[in-house]
Amino acid sequence: MKSTKAIRILRTTFVAILLALPGLVSPRAALPFDQPVFFDLAPSWQTQDQATSGSQAVPAGVPPEAVARGRSLESNYIAHETSGTLFKNVATVLTRRYYDSKFRRDVLPKLVSEYADKAKRASTLKDQRDVVEEMLSHIPSSHLGLMSTTTHKYISADLEGRSYPTFGVQVIEEGGKFYAFFVLEGGPAQRAGLRPWDRIVSIDDVPAEKSSRVDWRSDDAYIADDRDPPVHYLLTEKGDTLKLKIERKKDKFITLSIKAEDYPPFAAAKASARLYKVDGRDIAYIHIWYVHMSGVPELLKSKMEGEFGKCDGFVLDLRGRGGNGMAIARILDVVESESKSRHWPVVALIDRQSRSAKDILAYELKKRGIATLVGEPTAGAVIPASFADVGHDSVLMFPSFKLGKYTDLLESKPTKPDVFVERAGPLSGGEDPILNAGLAEEAKLIKRREK
Repeated sequence: MKSTKAIRILRTTFVAILLALPGLVSPRAALPFDQPVFFDLAPSWQTQDQATSGSQAVPAGVPPEAVARGRSLESNYIAHETSGTLFKNVATVLTRRYYDSKFRRDVLPKLVSEYADKAKRASTLKDQRDVVEEMLSHIPSSHLGLMSTTTHKYISADLEGRSYPTFGVQVIEEGGKFYAFFVLEGGPAQRAGLRPWDRIVSIDDVPAEKSSRVDWRSDDAYIADDRDPPVHYLLTEKGDTLKLKIERKKDKFITLSIKAEDYPPFAAAKASARLYKVDGRDIAYIHIWYVHMSGVPELLKSKMEGEFGKCDGFVLDLRGRGGNGMAIARILDVVESESKSRHWPVVALIDRQSRSAKDILAYELKKRGIATLVGEPTAGAVIPASFADVGHDSVLMFPSFKLGKYTDLLESKPTKPDVFVERAGPLSGGEDPILNAGLAEEAKLIKRREK
């Protein structure tokens, strides 16, 4: 029998997590928008032993104090299947846990059988991963893919807001070439002079495509690469220094040295806050890289009531990864209430990799008329993800349940911008057409309000 204390914990812990890409373990929950109401935790995230004993693992999205006394996201797996080959372990987890029971029953066995022989012939870990990724690409869902245990560790730390040694940049792969991406404002890479979409020619004198610094890809297997290109973390240890040869414009090469330091994305969000002067108007701007488990609503409110207080308008940058669904209601409340009290028009920037919690934020901002959306359609990746330890230095990200109406509304259905602007691309020299268009749109809205 469960203890009274355990039952009380279950009834009072309310959680809703949506991952960036990739996803994190999330129990069944409803995201709050009109009011901060959550469903009670369902026991699906517990192991059988935990359910019997009344103990509980700390799921993604619980308050920081609960995480502190329990396990971090990094060690919170919904399943451990490590006794077989990588392919067999992945197939077993999906057969037992994939959220769509009809697909699991009618389609998955045939798909596993189709790739079984190819998996047997895979002699290296890379070959095994490639077979698994190919199989996963035929399963119609976001938040489904294979990642390394190190990338899983990095993403867990990013979502929790924990610091770890980083160069402050990830790399994106397009056409077999690697480019700087997710360059954190104020981080080591930006301070060294690296710009988004600089081509990474070599890393420590090794061609980028052969560098051991570049970890496995961490994108969804099903979503096409033109919408969700492979994104890679750079493997880093404390005190590391990186030498990059980059191509900024065609045949224009630069060498940069970047020293690793502890620099979380939340610090980059703080560093991004600034004022732009456009047509004589002061426009406030901030870039939220992740919707962290805590801190984002408070950061927005403090900026709006402080240094942004006398501005004429506000631009909220939602490009980048996703985050924690628990914070969505409070973010919406802060942006709506503060902008109304100051008579600010609001512009939100989105692109094809604004996903999960940001998918929902963009949808609600548009639906409620809080903000004008500028940029590209969002990812349309709105189904919670779970993690499974599948051995072989690998973690399977996969959906084990739906997220109520928001999965039905938004999964594979990107939110369209009010003003479409395509993002920059390779060798664009740090240009940002979405930001430029967003500032121009904000200035136009301010003028319209003043008439």
